[in-house]
Amino acid sequence: MNLSPEILYALLYSAIAIAGGLFIGWLLERYLLRRLFLNFELFAALKGAGVFAGLWIGVRLGLRYHQLPESWDGSIHLGWQSVFIMAVTFYVARLTGRFIGLKMSNMNGLLPTATLLQNVVRVVIYISGIMVLLQTLGISVAPALTALGVGGLAVALALQDTLGNLFAGMQIIASHKIRPGHFIRLESGEEGYVTDITWRDTTIRALSNQTIILPNSKLATSTVTNTWVPDPEISVPVPVGIHYDSDLEQVERVTLEVAHAVQQSHPGAAPDHEPTLRYNAFADSSINFKVVLRAKEFSEQFALRHEFIKALHARYRKEQISIPYPIRTVHMVHAG
Repeated sequence: MNLSPEILYALLYSAIAIAGGLFIGWLLERYLLRRLFLNFELFAALKGAGVFAGLWIGVRLGLRYHQLPESWDGSIHLGWQSVFIMAVTFYVARLTGRFIGLKMSNMNGLLPTATLLQNVVRVVIYISGIMVLLQTLGISVAPALTALGVGGLAVALALQDTLGNLFAGMQIIASHKIRPGHFIRLESGEEGYVTDITWRDTTIRALSNQTIILPNSKLATSTVTNTWVPDPEISVPVPVGIHYDSDLEQVERVTLEVAHAVQQSHPGAAPDHEPTLRYNAFADSSINFKVVLRAKEFSEQFALRHEFIKALHARYRKEQISIPYPIRTVHMVHAG
């Protein structure tokens, strides 16, 4: 098949335009976008955006060298606009979701973030993009919105529990009182770290490494103890009993020395906390008191208490401070 020089030149110019667009898009993505979004997570959300933009511009420029029927102009123009709107919607939703996830991750630590907020924001952006696309194509959205309103009422009645969990999850996130990474205890006895809040349920990882899946509506109506608010540090009371013959001044001095040493050396302890000791009872076989340490967060209290008891027992043995066994004195009355 013989092609005229004009067609060959048009094909050559189109190929150059497309190749140039791809190359410029690659440079844009590799250097400019990477510099604008220094965080790797945000940059990963825009992966492919530069190449797509370069291809879109290159193809559009390349078609200018071809003599196309005038009747095609309107359809081609709408096609370019539709592709552009869909691409922008996709990348904005992706970038916004990553940005929200990154911000929540920075606030909550290394645990997984709440996907509910990310998904809701993405859905809103996609719906907005579809509405703009329909308007661009000349399709009125008013009848669709009316149909959605009538259909939405029927769906809402059929999905009361699901929607209840959805709005409960949104309320939980908006209140900022429970977030992924917090350690919570429910009135029913379940406790653990919140790992995720989805549109239906909240996932909690117990200290036993088991997963507790709790509907959002139940969490929203439960009495919840959040050990992470106002800060994750938690007091660690350790009850101790010593013999009645002990020198209380010596016991207090020795115990606080051990407590202070453990508080400063243990990696799970809050180093700024000053341990306290308070005598509180004359018990049946001992004088009782409590030593209050402080752990950095809930799960660290067990190791901290463990190390303190070991160190205190060894020091009491060295100082000859006696921890008595429980004693019961029984008086026998004999009938004469």
